[in-house]
Amino acid sequence: MQIEMALLYPGHRYTLVRMRLRVRGTTIGANNRLDVLKILTTGVNGTELGNWKGNILELVEDWEENETHDPDVPAVSHSRGLTPFVFVPFEEADTSVLNLPVEKMDYFVPG
Repeated sequence: MQIEMALLYPGHRYTLVRMRLRVRGTTIGANNRLDVLKILTTGVNGTELGNWKGNILELVEDWEENETHDPDVPAVSHSRGLTPFVFVPFEEADTSVLNLPVEKMDYFVPG
């Protein structure tokens, strides 16, 4: 199963972060993982955004991967740091070893 997501953050220029994720596990109560397949940042035209009435994912779903709508913000595909997201059951959030501070856990290797 794959998941598409888009996050828009404002600033001097609007920038859109698009991600494609894959669900690795669906075991109830397990520390399931979302593998990050692709991260792409791209520019969004403020006028186009102001006239849009739907959600942001609907706006960009037909865009090509290297498409940008602001010439000052090129589309960039990111390949570093594609570490999986790991989900911890809410009941275990305070006690999970995955939530240790940096001083106690240097790294985590997902299985």
